Amino acid sequence: MVDPTGLRPRALQLQAYAKVNLFLRVVGKRPDGFHEIRTLFQTVSLSDSLSVRLTPGGRPAVKLTCSREDLQGEDNLAWRAADLMLRLSGLAAQIEITLDKAIPSGAGLGGGSSDAAAVIRAVASMLPTRPAAPALFEVAAELGSDVPFFLLGGTAIGTGRGTELSPLADLRPAAIAIAQPAEEVSTGWAYRALEEHRAGLTPDSDRGKIEGFDLSSNAPAVGPLPGSREGMVNDFESVVFQRYPLIADLKERLQALGAQPALMSGSGSAVFGVFESYQSARLVARTLRAEGFAAWPAEYVGRAASRVPGTSDFDSAGG
Repeated sequence: MVDPTGLRPRALQLQAYAKVNLFLRVVGKRPDGFHEIRTLFQTVSLSDSLSVRLTPGGRPAVKLTCSREDLQGEDNLAWRAADLMLRLSGLAAQIEITLDKAIPSGAGLGGGSSDAAAVIRAVASMLPTRPAAPALFEVAAELGSDVPFFLLGGTAIGTGRGTELSPLADLRPAAIAIAQPAEEVSTGWAYRALEEHRAGLTPDSDRGKIEGFDLSSNAPAVGPLPGSREGMVNDFESVVFQRYPLIADLKERLQALGAQPALMSGSGSAVFGVFESYQSARLVARTLRAEGFAAWPAEYVGRAASRVPGTSDFDSAGG
């Protein structure tokens, strides 16, 4: 183990931002069992708050205290991230995490993945020798397909299973309203349902084209231009809306309230709409809360906001 001599206890306060998918296409299933996707990730200002404290010396241990008791314990991605970072560093230390949840679960907003990435960033910045970025991206990918993106934040194209990232320049500021019905959607179910839906959708002779998207090996890798409203599409809507019509209704409600456009994020169940101003987004969120939905105003967040205080940003993405 790394000798902790001279290393003092340290603590950091961080925000773990949610994400939305500005487009999400599912290309097919990979030999490793994951799905090949093409997506445009965007971090938004809805966030969890974390305190991460590292105390050197003694037996390695992780302690997590969460505002939601059902999310405490070793299954939490934030706990697992801290445990993996201790193993990676070989440091004899204790890590204490206090997590205040605001991002809802089962919403397609990446809350658990963002929490894990925040812990990775925090612990890496506290170590005597900071691990190289590729090693941190490997830890992130082991935890989940969305976690590597949250090490970057901002705007990025995700391909492969979502872990192959192409960072983009920040999009122009935009205000959104995020809303969620009571339903939570299982990502595993959504992938299986989409496979079944597509199997019966087109004949074998036309498998290269599904719902207007070129799935051939020669298809462009990036999809529509970033921020293109015409290109904002989510393949999961075709199956999620059928099983959960209230989510489809919520998208229509956002559009009726002026969203241009509205889209489900990830595999759901959250839907977001883009509005002309933060004030408009805030009023829409207030309206939807009065109608019984959970709802939040938010804004696009650039890459710089994901930096750990006192450190520089990552220079490269995992591939």
